[in-house]
Amino acid sequence: MNELEQYLLSKGQEYRKFDPNRAINIYKKLKENLARIPQTIQIIGTNGKGTSGRFLALALLQKGYKVLHFTSPHIFRFNERFYKNGNIISDDEILKAHQYLMQFDFIKDASYFEYATFLALYLSIDVDYLILEAGIGGEYDSTSVVERNLVLFTLIDFDHQEMLGYSIESIAKTKLNAMKNTAILGIQKHSIVQDIAKNIASLKNVKLHILDSIPNNTLAYISKNSMPSFLAQNLSLALKALEILNIEFDISLLPPLDLMGRFQKIEDNIIIDVGHNKSAAFAIKENLKDKKVTLVYNSYVQKDIKEILKILKDNILRLEIIEIKDNPRIINKIDLIKILDELEILYSDFKYIDKSKDYLVFGSFSVIEKFMKDFYEK
Repeated sequence: MNELEQYLLSKGQEYRKFDPNRAINIYKKLKENLARIPQTIQIIGTNGKGTSGRFLALALLQKGYKVLHFTSPHIFRFNERFYKNGNIISDDEILKAHQYLMQFDFIKDASYFEYATFLALYLSIDVDYLILEAGIGGEYDSTSVVERNLVLFTLIDFDHQEMLGYSIESIAKTKLNAMKNTAILGIQKHSIVQDIAKNIASLKNVKLHILDSIPNNTLAYISKNSMPSFLAQNLSLALKALEILNIEFDISLLPPLDLMGRFQKIEDNIIIDVGHNKSAAFAIKENLKDKKVTLVYNSYVQKDIKEILKILKDNILRLEIIEIKDNPRIINKIDLIKILDELEILYSDFKYIDKSKDYLVFGSFSVIEKFMKDFYEK
């Protein structure tokens, strides 16, 4: 374990007790010690932040720009959060960034996620574009303390209600209040989100662009490359960002998406997806169509597990529970079994992959990490 990993462990949970002024105050001091801040594009939303950001990064790279894409969480290693100029950041480069930040006493007040954000700022001093993916929420997220040239909003839906509120209005306001300068609102399923966005944009004098449909060339690209259909709205958001930035782009030149766990087919009979909410379940159901699968599953306790499994029930032949130890956020197995009994879903413990069966591995980043580390052999 290197010194950065040890330091991050000392930070505890990613989102500890929240102080809305902490990141602001740290950033004010840190900014004075950074050579420059590149053009910054922030991405906020419930689902689709990672793929929207990666599509945008790939397009900018193809046009010859230098880019850092900051995303979260990671699956295997912390470095995965920093995708710079087409590659995951190296151990040497991230350690150099950590050592630079550690010389400032004020940085030590940062939470885990805030510290990751500040690492991204240091790592981006030599790029043209910094793509910052917000964590939870938006208005008070540490990525929102940075001066942003453009803010993109992906689908806004129910998730993290214990932190953001239990109505779509509350969740949307928390996220949309982060808009600044110029913003793009992606395609939404709740019409009220668009109404709230227009109102906030008017109050904050933000130039707001709203996507109502997916261009035919985007749909054709997704179909031609056998990508899941839900990625079309994320790609259309990235392409709209390029248009706003006055960057002409030929979609046929877009490199393959290289972000793990987004309805990713890793074998002919295995699909993995890091989704963990109802919107993700609906997207998966749409892509599975009538296909029946063995679902390898577990979940964080605060998720709407019963409703998520209801959505997928018609596609589930059997659910196999993948055990995740030493994670207090994971639902108690007895409680999960109660839900499965109520829904009359057959279940057992997951032990191995049967090559004669089709599998969907789904439920959280932790599920994908466990499966890929302990069960999947390339």
